[in-house]
Amino acid sequence: MIDRIRFIWQLLVLALVLTLLGIVLISQFNIEISLTVFLVTLGSVTIVNLVTYLVMVAGIYKNNREGVVYLLGGMGVKFLLYLLFILLFWIVTKNLSKPFILTFFALYLVFTFFTAGHLFKLLKNK
Repeated sequence: MIDRIRFIWQLLVLALVLTLLGIVLISQFNIEISLTVFLVTLGSVTIVNLVTYLVMVAGIYKNNREGVVYLLGGMGVKFLLYLLFILLFWIVTKNLSKPFILTFFALYLVFTFFTAGHLFKLLKNK
């Protein structure tokens, strides 16, 4: 339980740091992405990683066979949620610009490595 609370706390701190960094970088370097698009993308990526982590942690504490199903299910949920986000974003804006795609994949990588690091620590301690 403490691991989950620690992860949620660190995830929110990471999201806050990336929000501040994004605001500074967008304003200083005139990046062609609006602040609202960046914040929506950051919020979506944060929520998707939180859901994925909670599903995968549930699998870590199960027995081996059920645990693998939960871990694979967590990866599947993550893929589907990101696919849904991209699809909804494309439907709403009718445009997926290059700065949006680069921002999305940069945030995806940062949060994926963050979540994977926490999951590896949990597996190592178990």
